[in-house]
Amino acid sequence: MTEFTAQRPASHRARTATATRAGGNTPGNCYINLVIKVLSCNLFSGRADPEALGALIDEHSVDIVCAQELSPAHARALQRRLPYGDLDHDQIIKGNGIAARRPVTSRRIHLPKRDAWEVTLTPEHWTPLQETVQVLNVHISAPHLWPYFPHPVRRGEQLRLLLQDRAAYANTPHAIFGDFNASPAWPVYRRMRARYTDGTSQTARNGAATATWPRIPRLGINGWWRIDHCFLWKLSALNVWRLAIAGSDHFALLAELDYEHPL
Repeated sequence: MTEFTAQRPASHRARTATATRAGGNTPGNCYINLVIKVLSCNLFSGRADPEALGALIDEHSVDIVCAQELSPAHARALQRRLPYGDLDHDQIIKGNGIAARRPVTSRRIHLPKRDAWEVTLTPEHWTPLQETVQVLNVHISAPHLWPYFPHPVRRGEQLRLLLQDRAAYANTPHAIFGDFNASPAWPVYRRMRARYTDGTSQTARNGAATATWPRIPRLGINGWWRIDHCFLWKLSALNVWRLAIAGSDHFALLAELDYEHPL
């Protein structure tokens, strides 16, 4: 089952195009575009169906997957389709991983309890990029887990260190995906939104469903809160969709990111 916040995405690989801005075909009005499809998904501590995950990647020609709580079975399903990135680390099941269709360089960003992951896309492998672009995957600790009291402090420190890391890349276009365990009413979201564009809000249509958790089909629950996000810096989103993955208690996000650079 797939649910969308907008029109159904075309099933194709990342596409490139040359566009002419209003004002005529003159220097400064021609732009080159690269559209990159990124899927962000919480796999419910390995309970999500690996074959369903693989089917979504195939159906929508996903270029990059940011996975939280992946299992070895998920890692294998991802690597068969998206052979680049980092899925082989010591946080399997409760950690993060990024898989990519084309070559990337990966980096681990050390955060309390649960690290973030970054991949860098370069013009050499992601034609027609004119500069490097980064995609990050994060999983901020949930506030409701026992013991309760350490979690607010840990969440704040995770976010502080993430933003501290990003300050060094203020000139680099980047997108931060993941399970932030924070709805738009929560401080973690508000602090991110103060610095970044919220891709879901940027593209949401009137009346479209955007809540990502909880997803419990047998009880007819299809999301109460939007806690999975796509935050953008010097990038824009053409569309962000909400998709269901069998076995997961979260809806996934599929974002079409638009990189644009003047010719």
